[in-house]
Amino acid sequence: MSQPSPSTDIRRDLVALLPRLRRFALTLTGDASDADLLVRGSANRAIQKSHHWKGEGRLENWLFSIMRTTWSDEARKRKKAEPAGIDVGSATERKKTANAVLAMPDGLSAAFLLTDVEGFTCQEAATILGIQADQLAARLCAARLGLASANAMTSERRA
Repeated sequence: MSQPSPSTDIRRDLVALLPRLRRFALTLTGDASDADLLVRGSANRAIQKSHHWKGEGRLENWLFSIMRTTWSDEARKRKKAEPAGIDVGSATERKKTANAVLAMPDGLSAAFLLTDVEGFTCQEAATILGIQADQLAARLCAARLGLASANAMTSERRA
Protein backbone atom coordinates (compact mmCIF):
# COMPACT_ATOMS: atom_id res chain seq x y z
CA MET A 1 0.00 0.00 0.00
CA SER A 2 1.30 3.40 -0.85
CA GLN A 3 0.69 6.50 1.21
CA PRO A 4 -1.07 9.40 -0.54
CA SER A 5 1.32 12.17 -1.36
CA PRO A 6 1.18 15.26 0.88
CA SER A 7 0.03 17.39 -2.05
CA THR A 8 -3.07 15.25 -2.70
CA ASP A 9 -3.96 14.34 0.90
CA ILE A 10 -6.00 17.39 1.87
CA ARG A 11 -7.48 16.01 5.09
CA ARG A 12 -5.03 17.78 7.44
CA ASP A 13 -5.55 21.14 5.76
CA LEU A 14 -9.28 20.54 5.59
CA VAL A 15 -9.47 20.11 9.37
CA ALA A 16 -7.70 23.44 9.87
CA LEU A 17 -10.24 25.15 7.58
CA LEU A 18 -13.36 23.71 9.24
CA PRO A 19 -14.16 26.82 11.35
CA ARG A 20 -14.00 29.03 8.25
CA LEU A 21 -16.07 26.56 6.25
CA ARG A 22 -18.71 26.44 9.00
CA ARG A 23 -18.90 30.23 9.14
CA PHE A 24 -19.46 30.30 5.36
CA ALA A 25 -22.05 27.52 5.66
CA LEU A 26 -23.93 29.60 8.25
CA THR A 27 -24.19 32.47 5.77
CA LEU A 28 -25.62 30.11 3.17
CA THR A 29 -28.06 28.19 5.37
CA GLY A 30 -28.98 30.58 8.18
CA ASP A 31 -29.21 27.64 10.59
CA ALA A 32 -26.47 25.97 12.69
CA SER A 33 -27.66 22.39 12.21
CA ASP A 34 -28.09 22.86 8.46
CA ALA A 35 -24.64 24.48 8.34
CA ASP A 36 -23.11 21.50 10.12
CA LEU A 37 -24.70 19.13 7.62
CA LEU A 38 -23.47 21.27 4.75
CA VAL A 39 -19.91 21.33 6.12
CA ARG A 40 -19.98 17.56 6.61
CA GLY A 41 -21.26 16.96 3.08
CA SER A 42 -18.81 19.39 1.53
CA ALA A 43 -15.88 17.88 3.43
CA ASN A 44 -16.89 14.41 2.29
CA ARG A 45 -17.17 15.59 -1.31
CA ALA A 46 -13.77 17.31 -1.10
CA ILE A 47 -12.09 14.17 0.26
CA GLN A 48 -13.73 12.02 -2.40
CA LYS A 49 -12.62 14.43 -5.13
CA SER A 50 -9.20 15.19 -3.64
CA HIS A 51 -7.57 13.60 -6.69
CA HIS A 52 -8.80 16.66 -8.62
CA TRP A 53 -6.88 19.02 -6.33
CA LYS A 54 -3.51 19.62 -7.98
CA GLY A 55 -2.08 21.90 -5.30
CA GLU A 56 -2.41 24.96 -7.53
CA GLY A 57 -3.96 28.08 -6.03
CA ARG A 58 -5.47 28.24 -2.58
CA LEU A 59 -7.10 25.15 -1.15
CA GLU A 60 -9.75 27.20 0.61
CA ASN A 61 -10.93 28.66 -2.72
CA TRP A 62 -11.53 25.13 -3.98
CA LEU A 63 -13.28 24.11 -0.74
CA PHE A 64 -15.53 27.18 -0.63
CA SER A 65 -16.50 26.51 -4.26
CA ILE A 66 -17.35 22.90 -3.42
CA MET A 67 -19.52 24.12 -0.54
CA ARG A 68 -21.35 26.64 -2.70
CA THR A 69 -21.96 24.01 -5.36
CA THR A 70 -23.15 21.50 -2.77
CA TRP A 71 -25.57 24.06 -1.32
CA SER A 72 -26.89 24.96 -4.79
CA ASP A 73 -27.39 21.30 -5.67
CA GLU A 74 -29.27 20.67 -2.41
CA ALA A 75 -31.38 23.81 -2.90
CA ARG A 76 -32.46 22.56 -6.33
CA LYS A 77 -33.41 19.20 -4.82
CA ARG A 78 -35.39 20.90 -2.03
CA LYS A 79 -37.18 23.13 -4.53
CA LYS A 80 -38.28 20.13 -6.58
CA ALA A 81 -39.53 18.39 -3.43
CA GLU A 82 -41.64 21.38 -2.25
CA PRO A 83 -45.37 21.17 -2.93
CA ALA A 84 -46.57 23.65 -5.55
CA GLY A 85 -48.14 26.86 -4.29
CA ILE A 86 -46.42 26.97 -0.91
CA ASP A 87 -44.02 29.86 -0.38
CA VAL A 88 -41.49 28.85 2.24
CA GLY A 89 -39.46 32.07 2.01
CA SER A 90 -35.72 32.44 2.40
CA ALA A 91 -33.73 30.87 5.21
CA THR A 92 -33.27 34.27 6.84
CA GLU A 93 -37.05 34.83 6.95
CA ARG A 94 -37.70 31.39 8.46
CA LYS A 95 -34.99 31.54 11.11
CA LYS A 96 -35.18 35.25 12.10
CA THR A 97 -31.68 35.14 13.43
CA ALA A 98 -30.38 38.05 15.47
CA ASN A 99 -27.03 38.09 13.73
CA ALA A 100 -26.96 41.00 11.28
CA VAL A 101 -24.79 39.20 8.74
CA LEU A 102 -27.05 36.18 8.68
CA ALA A 103 -30.09 38.45 8.37
CA MET A 104 -28.83 39.85 5.06
CA PRO A 105 -30.57 38.75 1.84
CA ASP A 106 -29.15 35.74 0.02
CA GLY A 107 -25.80 36.44 -1.63
CA LEU A 108 -25.01 39.56 0.38
CA SER A 109 -23.85 37.71 3.48
CA ALA A 110 -21.67 35.34 1.46
CA ALA A 111 -20.06 38.24 -0.41
CA PHE A 112 -19.43 40.10 2.84
CA LEU A 113 -18.05 37.06 4.64
CA LEU A 114 -15.69 36.03 1.85
CA THR A 115 -14.20 39.48 1.31
CA ASP A 116 -14.35 41.32 4.62
CA VAL A 117 -14.02 38.42 7.04
CA GLU A 118 -12.10 35.74 5.16
CA GLY A 119 -9.91 38.19 3.24
CA PHE A 120 -10.46 36.90 -0.29
CA THR A 121 -9.98 39.36 -3.12
CA CYS A 122 -13.10 40.41 -5.00
CA GLN A 123 -12.08 38.27 -7.99
CA GLU A 124 -11.47 35.20 -5.79
CA ALA A 125 -14.78 35.67 -3.98
CA ALA A 126 -16.61 36.12 -7.29
CA THR A 127 -15.09 32.90 -8.58
CA ILE A 128 -16.08 31.03 -5.41
CA LEU A 129 -19.66 32.29 -5.69
CA GLY A 130 -19.79 31.69 -9.44
CA ILE A 131 -20.65 35.29 -10.33
CA GLN A 132 -18.99 38.17 -12.14
CA ALA A 133 -16.68 40.52 -10.20
CA ASP A 134 -19.01 43.49 -10.78
CA GLN A 135 -21.94 41.52 -9.35
CA LEU A 136 -19.85 40.71 -6.29
CA ALA A 137 -18.94 44.39 -5.89
CA ALA A 138 -22.62 45.35 -6.00
CA ARG A 139 -23.53 42.70 -3.42
CA LEU A 140 -20.65 43.74 -1.20
CA CYS A 141 -21.71 47.39 -1.37
CA ALA A 142 -25.31 46.49 -0.51
CA ALA A 143 -24.14 44.31 2.39
CA ARG A 144 -21.94 47.05 3.82
CA LEU A 145 -24.71 49.64 3.47
CA GLY A 146 -27.17 47.28 5.14
CA LEU A 147 -24.84 46.72 8.07
CA ALA A 148 -24.19 50.43 8.39
CA SER A 149 -27.90 51.26 8.43
CA ALA A 150 -28.62 48.47 10.94
CA ASN A 151 -25.84 49.82 13.14
CA ALA A 152 -27.23 53.36 12.85
CA MET A 153 -30.71 52.18 13.86
CA THR A 154 -29.27 50.35 16.87
CA SER A 155 -27.32 53.46 17.90
CA GLU A 156 -30.45 55.62 17.69
CA ARG A 157 -32.40 53.22 19.92
CA ARG A 158 -29.68 53.34 22.57
CA ALA A 159 -29.60 57.12 22.64
